Amino acid sequence: MRNDKNYLPIWILLLVASVLGIASFFVVHYFGFFTQFPWLYLVYVLGLPILVGVTITFFMIWKNLIATNKIIEAENFYNLGKNNRFFDYNLFAKRAKKIQKSLKNQTAFVLTFTTSHYSMVKNSSRNPAVTELNGYIADFLGEYFKGSTKIGIQNVSFCFHHGQFVIYMVGSEEQVRATIEVLENEIYAIVQDNSVKLFINPFFGFAAVRAGETLQMVMDNAFLARDIGERNFDSITFYSDSFRKAASKSEIQEIKDAIENDELVVYYQPKYNLSSKTFISAEALIRWNSKKYGLVSPARFIEKAELGGLIHAIDMCVFEKVCEDLAEMQKQNKRIISVSVNFSMYEFYSPTFLEDVERIIKASGINPSMLEIEITETTSQANPFLAISIMKKLKDYGLKILMDDFGLGYSNLGTLSKIPFDTVKIDKSFIDGMISDLKTREIIKFLISLCKTNGMEVIAEGVDKQEQVEILKKLKCDTIQGYFYSEPLPKDEFAKFLEENPFEPNLVKKEA
Repeated sequence: MRNDKNYLPIWILLLVASVLGIASFFVVHYFGFFTQFPWLYLVYVLGLPILVGVTITFFMIWKNLIATNKIIEAENFYNLGKNNRFFDYNLFAKRAKKIQKSLKNQTAFVLTFTTSHYSMVKNSSRNPAVTELNGYIADFLGEYFKGSTKIGIQNVSFCFHHGQFVIYMVGSEEQVRATIEVLENEIYAIVQDNSVKLFINPFFGFAAVRAGETLQMVMDNAFLARDIGERNFDSITFYSDSFRKAASKSEIQEIKDAIENDELVVYYQPKYNLSSKTFISAEALIRWNSKKYGLVSPARFIEKAELGGLIHAIDMCVFEKVCEDLAEMQKQNKRIISVSVNFSMYEFYSPTFLEDVERIIKASGINPSMLEIEITETTSQANPFLAISIMKKLKDYGLKILMDDFGLGYSNLGTLSKIPFDTVKIDKSFIDGMISDLKTREIIKFLISLCKTNGMEVIAEGVDKQEQVEILKKLKCDTIQGYFYSEPLPKDEFAKFLEENPFEPNLVKKEA
C-alpha cells in the first residue's frame, strides 16, 4: 500500500481544478459566452459534475487511506512500540490464511513466544527496554526467514499481537523446535550485545494447524501452551487437547468468583519440635469454603486454578491472609508462632514477587521473622542461579526459606550446600513406608544426615502414628508435622490449640 502522503499532490490538483472549473462557469455565464457558444454550456454541464465527482471520490479514498494507516500505525505502536517495524495483525492473518489455503500434504504450526514472563512484557509500549528488545527481535525474524532455505519467507507470516510474538510457519515439528532453539539463542545474544537491561527468560508455545480449525483457534491453542509452560517453568510447550479438558471455563470462573467473594480460607497445621517439645511453627494451607460444594481441599481446585491463570491471585491471597491473621492474633495478645506459606514456581519467579511480599508484610506490620517461604525442590532447580538470588534477598529481609517435598527428586543432592535453605521437609511418601521398609528408613536417615551436614533443620511431614514419631526421634529428625499432633485448623481453633494443646509439657494454660 502506498503511503497516503503520496496521494496528497493529486488530491490538491483535483481540488484546484474543481474550484477553477466552478469559478470559470460563473465567469462564462456572466459575460454571456453560453449565448454565443451553446456547445460550451454542454461542456460544463457534462464535464464539471464529472470533475467534482472525481474530486470528491478521490478525497474519500485519500481520507480512508489516512484512517487505515493511522489504525495500522496505532496497532503497531500499541503492540510492538515501533511504527511500521513489523506486520500488523490484519496483514499477518491475511498472509497466514493464504498460506493455509495453499497447503496440500504439508503441515503448519503457530508458534508464539515472549522474552520473559507475560506480566512483564504485556505492556511493551510503556517500557523502553522491552520496546527496544522487541524491535531487535522483529528485525531478526525478517532476516532469519528470508535466509532460511528449508522454510522460506513465502511459507511464513509473523506479527506481534497482545504482547506476544506470533509466527505461522509451514514445516515439521522438528523444524519448529529448531527455530525455537535459534530464536532463544538469538534473544540472549541480542540482550548481551546491546546491553538491554531486562530479566530474560523466554517461553515458547506452539500448536499444529489441524483440519477444521480457524487461524484464531490455532493461535489460542499456542497461547495456552505458552501460558501453561510459563506456569510450569517449561521454556517450550507443545499444545495438547488435555490442556483444555483439565478445566472448563465454568470451573475457572467459579474459582475466580471464589477469590473475589473471599471464599478462600487459610487453615494452619502446627509443627512440633522434638528437642524443645514445643510447637515452633505452622504451615498455611488453603481451603475453599464454597457455598455450593462445602469445604473443598486444594487438590480439587489448585491445578485448575493454574490452568486458568489464577495461581498468582491465590498465592498472594493466602500470604495476605496469613499476615492479617498473625497481626490480629498479635493485637489480641494471643500466642503466635512463625507460619510458612507455599508459593508456586510461577509465582516464585515472577518479576514482582519480592516487591509483593515486602509490600504485604509492611502493610500488616508483622515482623518478617514470623514468616517462612516454602518452595518445592523442583522450583529451586528450575533456575538455580535466579532461585539463589531470590532466596538471599528474602533471607536478608528476615524470612526463612523451606524446601518442600525433599527426596521426590534427587537433583538437589549434589548441590544442596549451594542453595540457602534454612529448613528441609522430607516428603510424606518416605514417612508412609518407613515403618515396614528398612531401606526407606535408611534413606530418611541419609537425608537427615545430609541436611544437617549442610546446617539445615529437618521437618518430617505427614506423620500420623506414634511409631513414626519414635523412629524419627532415633533418626535425629528436628521437627514433626502431621495428624499425630494436629490436623490443619481454622484460625480461631489454631489459636486455641496453641494455648491449650496436650503436647507441650511446660505450656501454661489460660484459665477459662
